[in-house]
Amino acid sequence: MKRAWFGPKRFGWGASPASWEGWAATGLFIVAMLATGNLFREATWVWGAMLAEFVVYVLVVILTYDKNARTSV
Repeated sequence: MKRAWFGPKRFGWGASPASWEGWAATGLFIVAMLATGNLFREATWVWGAMLAEFVVYVLVVILTYDKNARTSV
């Protein structure tokens, strides 16, 4: 069985990082969003790029999610 990167949150709905890979993916997503917003704020396509980054992050969460994984948060 694969190692889960994300698992259920302790309280509420959603996913939370369950391993260092999940934390790395979340950190990379935040850095990518901030960099895209700051470097290309004048571009007309910036919202499309940020939407694409969000979709990729959600796909990573879905593909590496395990409902039985223990989360650290």
